[in-house]
Amino acid sequence: MATGKQSTNKKRPSGRKGTKRKGKSRWSAKRIVSTVVSIVFFLALWSYLSPSTWRMFKSWIGIEEVLGLGNGEYHGIDVSKHQGKINWSLVATDPNIHFVYIKATEGRTLVDKRYDYNIREARKAGLKVGSYHFFTSRRSAQEQFENFRKHVRHSEQDLIPMVDVEESGCRNASREQLQQSLSEFMELVRQEYGKYPLLYSQYRFYNEKLAPEFNKYFIFMARYSDTAPVLKGDGRHNIWQYTERGKVNGIKGHVDLDRFVNGTSYRDIAL
Repeated sequence: MATGKQSTNKKRPSGRKGTKRKGKSRWSAKRIVSTVVSIVFFLALWSYLSPSTWRMFKSWIGIEEVLGLGNGEYHGIDVSKHQGKINWSLVATDPNIHFVYIKATEGRTLVDKRYDYNIREARKAGLKVGSYHFFTSRRSAQEQFENFRKHVRHSEQDLIPMVDVEESGCRNASREQLQQSLSEFMELVRQEYGKYPLLYSQYRFYNEKLAPEFNKYFIFMARYSDTAPVLKGDGRHNIWQYTERGKVNGIKGHVDLDRFVNGTSYRDIAL
């Protein structure tokens, strides 16, 4: 609003101060570009020299989310007690989720403390679910199967069972011992549930311990990378767990994201 009084503000003359500010701005932009280029070069060199360290670094700072590497197409998730209490009604609103695998048992006696809640609430929300067993070389296949059968009821399963075979549970077993015990477990599952279980494993561990003998089964492969896993020998994987840092409404924190590959669809894993 005008007051009629003459302004006492004087126009600041253009000259050195203006020029200095302009030059400073140009220098700041150059420094920003130079810094970004240096960081990109350093990270590229680091990833080339030490891929495992690079993967650990990405996980630590959450760079997969920043760059969008973990936000690609997905068709399902797998969960356990580590996801805490899940709001399955919210999870069910995600149109990408066509299947859910829920941890049921481990070894001879362990039962996931969230299993009953997860299987009940996920099905109530309308999701297609299956159950999995974490396999260990420290117990016999028969003992582990009895634990699984005791808690995984036929009437609550939409998907074929899954067996989770990882280095942490089987590092003390030889290749021959692991294959023999796992074959026995998978046959017991087939006899009880009518189909062989889906076989989940880690990319490097699977190729070292189980390929190519187990390539004939449906394979659920974990490899946290932009590069799809390749099985040793003839055969292809069917589901790819490509990140462990996914975000889904209804789940606090991160969750594994899984996608169908190589022509696989929900029909192939339906029970």
